[in-house]
Amino acid sequence: MRKRIKNSLSIKVFLWVFSALTICSILIYGIVLTVLPKQYQITSDKQLDTNTEILVSKLQSMRYEEAVNVIYNFCIQNNSTVILRDDNKTLTFGEIKSESFAVTTSSIATTVTFSDSKTEYTLVVSSLSQTADIILSLMLRFLPVVFAIILLLSSLSAFICSKVIVSPIAKISQISKRMTSLDMTWKCDIESNDEIGVLASSLNTMASRLQKTMEELTNANEQLTDDMEKFKALEEQRRNFFSAVSHELKTPLTILKGQIENMILGYGDYQNHEKYLPETLKATEDIEHLVKEIIAISKMESMDLEDTLQEVSLKQTVNDTIQTILPLAQDKDIQIHHNINADMVLSVNPNLWNKALSNIIGNAVRHSPCGNDVFVTFQSSDNRNTLIIENTGASIPEADLPHMFTPFYRTDKSRNKATGGNGLGLYIVKTILDLHGMTYLIKNTEQGVAFFLYLN
Repeated sequence: MRKRIKNSLSIKVFLWVFSALTICSILIYGIVLTVLPKQYQITSDKQLDTNTEILVSKLQSMRYEEAVNVIYNFCIQNNSTVILRDDNKTLTFGEIKSESFAVTTSSIATTVTFSDSKTEYTLVVSSLSQTADIILSLMLRFLPVVFAIILLLSSLSAFICSKVIVSPIAKISQISKRMTSLDMTWKCDIESNDEIGVLASSLNTMASRLQKTMEELTNANEQLTDDMEKFKALEEQRRNFFSAVSHELKTPLTILKGQIENMILGYGDYQNHEKYLPETLKATEDIEHLVKEIIAISKMESMDLEDTLQEVSLKQTVNDTIQTILPLAQDKDIQIHHNINADMVLSVNPNLWNKALSNIIGNAVRHSPCGNDVFVTFQSSDNRNTLIIENTGASIPEADLPHMFTPFYRTDKSRNKATGGNGLGLYIVKTILDLHGMTYLIKNTEQGVAFFLYLN
């Protein structure tokens, strides 16, 4: 029971209020019980003194015979007896009808002289009132009833107080438990202007702000996680890139070094410098081209694109790119069909945009068998503009499609530069399109391979 009281605020408030009200009520009743009769007696005595002085004043201006009626009336009005005596006789005024009222509570003695006589009389006024004693007796008689009423009213008041005070606190306590588990899907509906109402309003405000902060932190955490994943992927991509660069440079440098050493030392057929110098120059040019591509990629990844954007015509840039690649297509007897009727304007870096178009269309021509076709078309549907470059007579293994934009990745596992290039073409395209915020996709079609470039 003691543990239950200790753990229950409602019971403790009830007991506190009940005890306080009961004790205060008993103390007040006890004080009234003690003070009221005495105070009444004191007030009665003072009143009797005052009335006696008035009586004496009247008697002194009267004859003895006239004073008798006045004294009788005084006794009736003040519930008292008066004794008038001189040296010869004693007169008593005022009759006592009941023995229960025969107790004298106070007496006043004075002297009086009447106007028709020089004899000095002694006047004794005695109060027969027992009102103070009756009040005390009645209060003691009703003490059990009063005590029962005190207990009843104290219990009722304590119960109401415990409900009024503890009920909102209990709600706030339940809400605080939910807050500890970071559950903010609640609203404290206590509406009042007192301290508890202010606390409830503050809790609602705090919960709203905490919920908003938690959502922001969750979003920030998700964003940070995404950024970390992107950073890890980028870091992995950079490591793979530099690993591939070292591999791509190692082979031609080794060949170049061997050829130059053999020519210097004059081993065998290498004495014929005129035969091997063009091959050496070709290897040097391949290395130079690869280094330039790597430097270009590095510059693109770190450049500020916003300052270099210009508006260009899609139709014009596609036509210009096709004209540049047309000699290569003619050497392979490949027809480039282009049909772009919409004169769409793009906000791009002209040099990078032309480089991306040249690599895409150039790859389509290079990887198409001789005598096939390349189609460059523009489609606009559902508020989406798409440039499609499709080459026929070729396909990409499905396992290789996810890796087509990986640097130095070639579907030709022999890594023959005559058929596969250096593997940076599509990586450069990816870098340029990512800078411009464009999306893209490569997939096999019924006729061949298509590159889908979504312009918005």
